[in-house]
Amino acid sequence: MKNLFVFSFFLITTITLSQSAKEKRFKQDVARLVEEMESMYTIDKLLLEYSSVISYNRSDTVRIDNLSERLGIVETANKKIINDSLTDYIFKNHINPKYGEHSVRMIAIIKKYGFPGKERIRLYYDKEFRDPKFMPYRLLENAPLEHSIKLKKLLRKELKKGRINKCTYGNLMWRLSRPMDTQILLDNGYVMEEKDGVPHFKPDCE
Repeated sequence: MKNLFVFSFFLITTITLSQSAKEKRFKQDVARLVEEMESMYTIDKLLLEYSSVISYNRSDTVRIDNLSERLGIVETANKKIINDSLTDYIFKNHINPKYGEHSVRMIAIIKKYGFPGKERIRLYYDKEFRDPKFMPYRLLENAPLEHSIKLKKLLRKELKKGRINKCTYGNLMWRLSRPMDTQILLDNGYVMEEKDGVPHFKPDCE
């Protein structure tokens, strides 16, 4: 019994120290990590935008975003790639490989620092993000399936440690699952609402 108590105490102490070490590392390196993740986020966004409007010029996409919904649809349609084989080529040779690279890097970051959620970043980083819509978890939304098992395992651990929001966890687990079962969302902080007869899933986490 005494040996069991000593082992349990040692295990708890080790886990606590490991947690503290991760937080300390994260605090020290947060500026560098934000810069790196923002860079990956921008690359992903530009590649996707290129596939939509055949342009790396942000002013093009900003201009389209500022149009009314109807005009935006028309403008995007006019610029859209009409050659399906070219679209497939872009995704296969440019977009998907980057998703893979960024997923591998994010896995390494999570292992070393814990999940770099926006709320956690804000504890140690008060500068404005380059893109106001920047959300680190989006770098994992399109992770290739070959990384899904490893990512799911990591995300479960991060949820238990309290380093990832339940809704963010649910969103990512849903995207990493095949088939994509909406029950995963409902079990992890989402509620279903109907709009014009179409079901929508809305995050409802504090």
